[in-house]
Amino acid sequence: MKLRLHHVNVVSDDMGELHEFYSKALGLSMAPLPPMIEHLGHQNDRTETEDDDKWQQNVAFFDASGDSDGDQQIHAGRRQAYLGARMGHAVNPLATGHFAFRTDDLDEVRKHLTDSGIPFSDYGEWAVKDWDQIFLTDPAGNVIEIHQILGSSDH
Repeated sequence: MKLRLHHVNVVSDDMGELHEFYSKALGLSMAPLPPMIEHLGHQNDRTETEDDDKWQQNVAFFDASGDSDGDQQIHAGRRQAYLGARMGHAVNPLATGHFAFRTDDLDEVRKHLTDSGIPFSDYGEWAVKDWDQIFLTDPAGNVIEIHQILGSSDH
């Protein structure tokens, strides 16, 4: 079971404040948003600028790789206090934020967690197109995402 840190997700009620801090105060450049899935089930590949502007009111990805060849990112999102409950999940990744690992075998991770008696919320492909995601909490209540890119075992 191989995990590698992929991103840290921070949330706020004020997206402008997050944009300002991560782009200006820390000097991180915005990374292009991958195709996202709207929570009503409609897909949006954001091929037009208007779409990017609309999405960036709720989410932004910043490149935090520095000089490395990795793809470490900061994901900034609008706080959604009731997301977990609305979607029927015990874990809400957008209430306080989370950190995320990427894996090449999410089924192995699911089996390991189940065998270890560790509960998790299986969100599947719900926010980012082609990302299969689960969320769990550590013993201190910190939210952790583990995801795999669908149809790929080498990302």
